[in-house]
Amino acid sequence: MRELDCYYDIEVEASQINEFGILKPHAYQVLFADIASRHLNSFHLNADDTIKYGMAWALISLHLEILRPIDGCAPLRAQTWHSQTKGPYFRRELVFCDLHGNTVFHGSTFSVLLDMEKRSILRPKALPIALPEPDPVFTIEARPTRKIHMDFAPHEERKVYNSYIDMLGHVNNCRYGEFAYDTFTLKEKARLHQMKRMEIYFESELRPQDSFLISKAYDGNSLVVRGHNNGKDDTAFDIVMTFGGEPLKGAVL
Repeated sequence: MRELDCYYDIEVEASQINEFGILKPHAYQVLFADIASRHLNSFHLNADDTIKYGMAWALISLHLEILRPIDGCAPLRAQTWHSQTKGPYFRRELVFCDLHGNTVFHGSTFSVLLDMEKRSILRPKALPIALPEPDPVFTIEARPTRKIHMDFAPHEERKVYNSYIDMLGHVNNCRYGEFAYDTFTLKEKARLHQMKRMEIYFESELRPQDSFLISKAYDGNSLVVRGHNNGKDDTAFDIVMTFGGEPLKGAVL
């Protein structure tokens, strides 16, 4: 079975839409994760399968472009495929279309396989499982990592709660989009229909009992939200959201 021949139906839920009728940022992550999980199940590569070998997928970054705003609880049809293996990174493409076949949003993820005991990254040549050959068809320009140097303004101190933790023992990646959305002003929430691109870089794990500082910075049409792990004194994640229309705020560099 070729990955590009697989299609999945999914529907946006009311909880994923804000009070302005716009899809929340972390909802895109949830939709990505749902389709990727269903697809990997079809190829016996999901968490329940890899854990038998002491391995687990870890998301390094997620990139998406929004071509058409979601209209309420819309039904969608999605595709996903492994597009590239480069170094330790596995790149995956995802495309979400309306029922007329128009692309609504699409993007890429970069993941690695972790040795769960050592918490170290495994190299593709040493894997005990067979992965589908990549189809080098790419949706958008994306790279696995990015260093962001900006003048961030502190927004809020937070701590990790039990409900944030997933089966890998760290904060689930979809929570980071929620943390970013919680910083939005009323004006920023109302402008979500103008969001054109979102990039999320997962730099360091947030674990139980960790505390972290959420900070914000603006650069023209981009809003950047950073999570800083206070205990480890390092960056846990960066989220870059780029909007159309007028600049969000004066540039802070």
